Order: sequence, then structure tokens, then C-alpha cells
Amino acid sequence: MVHSPALGRRSLAALTCAALTVGGVLVADPTSAAPGHGTVVAAVPSTLTPDIIDGTVFAIHDAGTKVIVGGSFTGVQNRNSDVTISRRYVLAFDKATGTVDTAFAPKVDGEVLDITAGPTAGTVYLAGKFNTVGTTTRRKLALVNVSNGSLVTSFPNLAFDGLVNDIEKVGSRLLVGGIFTKAATLPRNGLASLNATTGAVDSFLTAALTENHNYRSSETGGAKAGVGAEKLAVSPDGTQLVVIGNFRKANGTLHDQIVRLTLGSTAATVSSWNTTRYQDRCKWTSFDSYVRDVSFSPDGKYFVVATTGAPYAGTLCDAVARWETSSTGTTVQPTWVNYSGGDTFLSVGISERAVYVGGHFRWLNNTGATNSAFPGAVARPSIAALDPVSGLPLSWNPGRHPRGYGVAKLLVTPAGLWLGSDQSWIGNFKYRRERIAFFPLTGGVAPHSTSTATLPGNVYLAGFSSGTVNAVRTRTYDGVRAVGAATTVSSTDGTTWSTARGGFWVGGTLFYGMSGALWRRTFDGTTFGTAKKVDPYHDALWDTVVTDSGPAGQTYAGSTTSFYAEIANVTAMFYSNGRLYYTLSGSSGLYWRWFNPDSGAVGADKFTVAGSTGFADSAGVFVSGSSLYLVNRLTGNLSSTGWVNGAPSGSWTVRSGPTLDSVDWRAKAIFTGPAR
Repeated sequence: MVHSPALGRRSLAALTCAALTVGGVLVADPTSAAPGHGTVVAAVPSTLTPDIIDGTVFAIHDAGTKVIVGGSFTGVQNRNSDVTISRRYVLAFDKATGTVDTAFAPKVDGEVLDITAGPTAGTVYLAGKFNTVGTTTRRKLALVNVSNGSLVTSFPNLAFDGLVNDIEKVGSRLLVGGIFTKAATLPRNGLASLNATTGAVDSFLTAALTENHNYRSSETGGAKAGVGAEKLAVSPDGTQLVVIGNFRKANGTLHDQIVRLTLGSTAATVSSWNTTRYQDRCKWTSFDSYVRDVSFSPDGKYFVVATTGAPYAGTLCDAVARWETSSTGTTVQPTWVNYSGGDTFLSVGISERAVYVGGHFRWLNNTGATNSAFPGAVARPSIAALDPVSGLPLSWNPGRHPRGYGVAKLLVTPAGLWLGSDQSWIGNFKYRRERIAFFPLTGGVAPHSTSTATLPGNVYLAGFSSGTVNAVRTRTYDGVRAVGAATTVSSTDGTTWSTARGGFWVGGTLFYGMSGALWRRTFDGTTFGTAKKVDPYHDALWDTVVTDSGPAGQTYAGSTTSFYAEIANVTAMFYSNGRLYYTLSGSSGLYWRWFNPDSGAVGADKFTVAGSTGFADSAGVFVSGSSLYLVNRLTGNLSSTGWVNGAPSGSWTVRSGPTLDSVDWRAKAIFTGPAR
């Protein structure tokens, strides 16, 4: 999600400050800022939160000096106190101390599902299932004062005839999504817009969400409820709105469970973006919809959708998926998908460095699994931070056990990450944080760098078929013809480089295949650090913890990636844009998996580069900019071809080799690396 400190389920377009209108189009206020995270958040939660004693937290709003929380709870206690303060569905606490605000006590008669900054300083909107605030009728939407929770009576009763799930403030308008057919007596099917100050319903957002997702003319049965929107997400520039819910159509056209609208100068119109990937019926006997949350990135380049729905092969059930904002068409495909293997994702929050996800999952990177850990599975109980590029889990892993219903709310702010749930602990019964927790940015660390070396520069060759077989040598190379003389980096450091199965250097670390596993060690061009086996699939903190799900005694232990079984046949590998590319002995294809150098996780799914051929005799492959380089194991020649959009392009040209310039490029691991 793209969040300001004042938003719940918000994007930066829905800020406390008013947006500007440029050329008639609503855009985000230039004073608003992205979270600005240079690291992931700390793994230890702050102690400055109260204990919410029951229910689930669905909404969190950072109001500056206060934090306002909504949900299904009925009471709260200050930290280290056993005195329960009655608070039904909404409360506030002091952000600096974590102490419950006794002045803020609006009396609503139903759950609060969303909270957003109001049209003027010191006010907030409440949205949800309630019908009254105090003794005054306010069906599903109200404006209250932050100081004491009193109703702003100038904002009218819109009399929604069904619940309001989500709201987004964009400039002078409030966008509303839920399960309703009327707003202030006007017909509106699941979406509406109104003047943020006066509450007058306007005609800006009138797209009708119709037909239940579970409805098929040729099928019967399945869960079914009123039709409408579950969540809204607005792009940071205020021009795009993504809506998810249990609808099947938007304005009469098939947009199953998800639709994107363009927010124009006078109207919100259904865009040319569409996908068929949410048309499947997942766990249709229990859920009439399985989409649960959606959020934009701080730069607006992509959005992420989270789902529940049970593990059905080939679907996006129990998954999080990244979608590019720039994509158009009727069958758009996600950039990446991360599967839990049968557990629910409920929430998404996005910073510059991570896609934070919450739910009640046990593992991530668990494609094809059903209630167990399949090859590649990495333990991440309830919460995780994903690499925005690959979708693989970063090293951050505080966990949350017991898992219960799950993490229902994630809110990214410049100061850190807020979490709302239905349980009492962070970690394995380690930090008691009743239903709300805050992970500060202070104390967090930056994920591993993904920088790679380019040409002109150094090419390193480790392990040879003759001579000093375990030596590591390097040559300078300009990428075309100029090849420098070989110099020795290491004649031996105890590493049997002659048994290496390819390698690559990224962000200061050398990764290489050997003995049926991937290994990592720092390398600065001269000195190698200690070699460590890459094994994010097993974690001493979680491997022995019983999940309380699945078969009796099942623990959070993951399962080693299937890529490790391929390493014995790997002849070359390189890293580019979140992908580990590799070649296999006797195979002419080029293959890839997602890879994250921070955790070392290798994607569970194996892909073949479309149209790739000619790699059967590979003895080394590396990439630099728009060129791909290949060493032939039979001749020792180095050839190059174009590298366009992650695939070879054009014919191969021999650049260097024994008969051309007396240079033999054959080695067991060949990689571009740091200058010496």
C-alpha cells in the first residue's frame, strides 16, 4: 500500500491535506510524501501501544499525536494495567506514550472497518457497519472530531443501505466502496463519491458493480451475498482507482473481482486494464469472493492484490500478486505471484523497500502445496516482507504465533509499520502486543544490495580443467574485443572451485553452486569471506514451533528448493533484475527462477526463457547491460548476443577465444565482479 501517516487502507492520494486540481484532474498534494523508507522496519515491536482485549483490529489511522483504531473490539487496557476501559469498535491512544485517550469516546453501534482523515484538520471519517453515533443516526459513514469523538453534525446522514467497507479521500471528494445500492436515496451499486465537506453525493463515481462473483449461468450453489466493493486503492498521483470485491461486472462488462478506473476531471471511467486471473471460483462453497486487499507502491508503478480461497492449481487463490500500473489490455498477467500453499493473505502495505503482507499463512514461496511445505517453502508465520522486484521473502521474519484469524490491517507510515490483528503476540509468544503493534523504522536494516558489475570491468574465472584447478583468476574486458591479461586472485583458499557449478556476484556477495547447494560469501575483488550455505528454508527460531494447523505436530519448518536438485547439472548462472538465470548440461534452453540476495530464497517456480536455444555447450554465461555473453565448453570461445527484456536477441558473435586472441574462457564459475 502507499500510505501517509494519517491513512488506513490508504494510498497517498487520499491524504489529510487537500489535493490539487491540475488541468481538471485530481492529483496528490505536493506537500504529501511517500514513506521514504531506506530500510525495512525493525523486527522488535514498540512498547508504546495499549492492549486491545478482544475482537479484531480492521482500521488504523495515524492522526499525528494520536492513533485512532477501529474494529470489532469492546475494551482496551493500558500497558501493564489490568483495568479494562470500555471502547466499542473505535478508540484512540497517545502515539508518544501508548496511553488510551479518555477524551475520545464516540459511541457507535457497529464495527468500524475504515478510518480516514476528514476534510479539515482535527476530523476523521468513520466507516463500517454502524447505524448511529451517540443518539444520532449516521448509517455506515460519519465524520467525528479527533479531540473528543463528537459528531460533526454538518456532515449529513448518507443513509447507505448496506455496509461501507472502504473510503478514500481524493482532493475535495470522498470515494466510498461497500455493499450498498443507495447513497442518500440515489441509486449507487457498491461505489459512490461525495463532496468531502458537505457530504453531497455527486455523479463523479457511478460505476455499477453487479452480479456476484460466484454466479455462473451454467453453475449453481456456492456462497453468495450482497454485491459491491471490498477495498479501494488510489494511485499516489490521484489518477487511478483499483477496486476489488465480490462483483463480477462493472458497468455491465466482465471485470471479475477487480476493476481499474481512471479518475478524470469530471468522471471516473472504467479503464482499458482487465485480467481474467480472478475469474476462478476458489473455495466457492465458503467464499463469494476471495480478494482481500489491494495497495499501490509509493511510486505508483505497481499495485499488489492479496487473496484467500484455498490452493487451486493455476489460480491466484491464497496468493499475493504484483500488477504493473502501465499495463493495459483484457488479459493482463501479474509480474510475480507468491503462494502460501493453502493459507490466507488478508492485508498489504508497501514501502520503498518492501511489500509487507499479513494474514494467517505459515509459509511463503510455497507453490502447489496444500496445507504443507513444498520445495522452496520459507517459514513466515502471519507476517512477511517481500522483495518488490521478485516477490520473494526478505530476511525480515519476526513472525506472529498463534496466528488466529490473521493480520487484518497493515499501515505503512514514514515512522514504520502498524499491524492490526486478532491475537496477542508478536513472535512465538515473545512480545505481548494485544491486537495492535508498531514496528519502527528506527533499528531496521537495508535489504541486501542488488547492484551488479558491468563492462568494461573485471570478469572472474574460478576453477579450471587443467593447471591450478582451484585457482580464481580475473581479466579486464571491455565487452567487445579488448581483453586484459589474466591475474590470479587466489591460487587456493581451500575452496574446491573445480567442483563449482556456476556463480554470480551481486551487491558485494558471490553466490555459487557446489555440492548440491547454493553458497554465499562476501567478495571485494581481492578477499573472499567465509562460505555459508544458503538455507532460508530452515530457521532455528521456527523449525520446531508447532503450527497448530494441518497434521498433528506439524511445524513451521520449510522445504529446500527444487533448484538444489538441479545444481549438479548446472553449467552456468547469472543474476539480473531479481532473476537467477541458469543453463543445464545437455539442454539448449536458458532457465530462470526468482531470486532474492537478502534472504537467499530461490523461487519455487522454474521458467524457460521463451525462444532461447544454443546453450547446450555452455561453460559460463554472464550479462552486462544490453549484451549477453556465452562461453563454449568445447572451444573456449566467448560470444555475445543482444539481451532485451530478459531474453537473448539476435545472432551470436564470437568476441574472443583460443584461435582468435589466445584466450581460453573456460572455467567452472564465470562472473562479472568488482574492480580490483
